[in-house]
Amino acid sequence: MSDPTFRNYTSTQAQKYAEARTSYPKELYDIVLRHHEQTGGTFHTLLDVGCGPGNATRDLARSFQRVVGIDAGQEMIQTARGLGGNTAAEASISYHVLGAEECDSVPGLEGGGAHWFSMPELWSSAAKTVKPGGTVALWTRSSFYCHPSTPHAPLVQKALFDLELNALAPHTLPQNRLSRDMYDDLPLPWTVSPAVPEFPESEFVRREWDRDGVLTDGKDFFGGGSEMTIEELERGFATASMVTRWREANPGLVGTEGDCVAVAVRGVRGAILEAQGEGEGWEWDGRLRTGMGTVVLLFKRR
Repeated sequence: MSDPTFRNYTSTQAQKYAEARTSYPKELYDIVLRHHEQTGGTFHTLLDVGCGPGNATRDLARSFQRVVGIDAGQEMIQTARGLGGNTAAEASISYHVLGAEECDSVPGLEGGGAHWFSMPELWSSAAKTVKPGGTVALWTRSSFYCHPSTPHAPLVQKALFDLELNALAPHTLPQNRLSRDMYDDLPLPWTVSPAVPEFPESEFVRREWDRDGVLTDGKDFFGGGSEMTIEELERGFATASMVTRWREANPGLVGTEGDCVAVAVRGVRGAILEAQGEGEGWEWDGRLRTGMGTVVLLFKRR
């Protein structure tokens, strides 16, 4: 299924998305690059499919000689072009308005090169684009969790889940659920019809961390999580596709106390302040430690 929301973003929405969405953890990039190198991959060309405003594209560009980002959203690509970025060869990143399923038509990528994608078409197109020995890396980060050490963590988490699982439920698409379920049911090259044998299951690697908010290492979220103010939390929520659709369906509530994000943020703040009132000598500094479940899928081109 194609993305019905991000591809229709205005320039203002695309810019806010780029500002509110932080980069992925360096540890995730290291895992992808190390796997690619250790399995015989080269670092000539990177194709970032569904690149949005190019945050991950720019992060990875310094490891490759040539870098191309594609996205179906016109304004996302315009924002990416405005933000720029250079490759290891000091060349500019090239951006194109194309859907993931069209990656084999990227200019100049002849024979060499998830949840919003039509996966059967993507795998077929990738088989034509990725060179033998190349790597396809898909990753997502699911749901939003407060760190277990957060005072009144269960109440804080309830406020976060009330937004995702209740208020936004009518505006949650199957693609959102694929991400929330950490790609458990994502169609893979050997499960689509017809199957795509160029990406064999025998060379497939799946790694995941912090499912359901349970810390894999028992200490912190993968990549260290992040600390954010309530205002930053609010801006981040505003970039979610479900929130965009909720606000389109409830224009009279946008910016009011009844806005779905405002309700969630009020719940988070209230739970923490309640804990502060019960603690001796503890004072909230206005920041919240958060993280997400993370999964990365790695496929090798035969």
